[in-house]
Amino acid sequence: MSPVDKIRRRLDPQRLASRARQLVVVSLIASPMSCGTDPGAGAGGVAGASGSTTTVPPGAGGSSAGSPASQGGSAGAAAQTGGMPSAAGTTSTTTGGTAATGGAGVAGAATAGQASTGGAPNACAFTCVDQCAAPATPHDGACSGTQVCCESTQTQTNPLAHLAPSAKTIGLLLANRFANQTVAYTAKNIPGDGYKTACEWYGALGIAKLTSSQDLLTKLVTKFDPFKATFVADMTGGEAHVDRYIYGIVPLEIYIQTKDASYLSLGVDVAKKQKDNDQTRGAIDDMFMMTSLQVQAYRALKMTPERASEADAYIDYMAKTMVTYLSKQKDNGLFFHNDAEGPVHWGRGNGWFAAGMAEIMRDLPKTNANYATIEAGYKKMMDGLVKVQGTTGLWYQVLDKTTDSKNWYETSGSAMFTYALIAGVKRGLLDAATYVPVVDKAWAGLQTKISMTTGDVSDICVGTWYKATAADYMGLTRLTGDGHGQAPVQWAAAELLR
Repeated sequence: MSPVDKIRRRLDPQRLASRARQLVVVSLIASPMSCGTDPGAGAGGVAGASGSTTTVPPGAGGSSAGSPASQGGSAGAAAQTGGMPSAAGTTSTTTGGTAATGGAGVAGAATAGQASTGGAPNACAFTCVDQCAAPATPHDGACSGTQVCCESTQTQTNPLAHLAPSAKTIGLLLANRFANQTVAYTAKNIPGDGYKTACEWYGALGIAKLTSSQDLLTKLVTKFDPFKATFVADMTGGEAHVDRYIYGIVPLEIYIQTKDASYLSLGVDVAKKQKDNDQTRGAIDDMFMMTSLQVQAYRALKMTPERASEADAYIDYMAKTMVTYLSKQKDNGLFFHNDAEGPVHWGRGNGWFAAGMAEIMRDLPKTNANYATIEAGYKKMMDGLVKVQGTTGLWYQVLDKTTDSKNWYETSGSAMFTYALIAGVKRGLLDAATYVPVVDKAWAGLQTKISMTTGDVSDICVGTWYKATAADYMGLTRLTGDGHGQAPVQWAAAELLR
């Protein structure tokens, strides 16, 4: 065969098509995924049916607009940087990567992105990231700048999928209860009954999103609209206090869900004033009041192309602030309400801190200088909480006084701990074998405190400032239907549905 005939044979269309089909079959053996964000968030994330196994990247930093990816939703939908998603049941290969949805059917293929023999490497056939963190595998392949080529086929299941049905029922019950209540300004121009109303609003909005309840969302947005015109002036014109400024989380969540730009500045303006002016008090409550606002500002700005460059300042500020507060963590993983004036392991105070860490870790890039400290503090606290969990699954009003006959199971702190634990289990931060039974007990215990007729939550500690002794905290009034408890039950339900 002459050299010319050999070249013609190599370029024969049927031979090329056969070779392309072989490459597609090889690509189906291990579908490459990104290793860049919190499991399921951003490029490379997967949304699968509730309880199904989904392929997700190990977080190497960064996030999408704010929430960790749902384990529910469209079964098997996947998208990866560098690849284009194909129709369900097919796989398509394009320059720089692969995207697959549904089953293992085969469509067309292109060989671009495959490593060549000899010479410079072709484009990365997997995903280009800043850092290829274990257990992901680095590969040869050209990436822009200092990025490296990375593959991950790590799988993660939702070990709490069995709780989703009850979470939906309870979440909708409590969220609709709140939506149907009347909210008006108080004398201090704070909507409703203090900061706890903002927390309950935030929880209800989360339930609306995660249950795709458009009617509920409409009610919650309509409920806020009378406050829009003077919102920023009302929030920032009074006392510069974390309990006032937290209201910014409500318009920010409305913006995140509706994309209505008229809500964005309402929350960002409040968050910016808090960021630029120190509002820390040394109370562990601050770690939710401040964290939720600053992280919500980050989420909202990050999803707004023209303002995305502003986002990092908010989450960086909050991470630094949280690390300062973490310096007060005790050897048992818990915190005093205040070291000097409230040297007691008060349940809800610790709950605020736990919930705040769960919020920020949803979005804080692992490459952030403060991430490792926050994750370590979070894990230390979760370990400490397991050791003081009561036999009912709930936690005591004073966490470490488990044998005191005057102590009692308090619901708001228990719900906050449950939310934080659920978040850690679902994101792979906490060992499922150890912590799923803890969550199961806690969620079952919470349900004993909820009226399935009215949605009222019982045994909620009244709002309080520092107390000198454990006995003082144990003697505080117990409430039913109070926002301090209604809100975190909704957070926990939402996290189970996320």
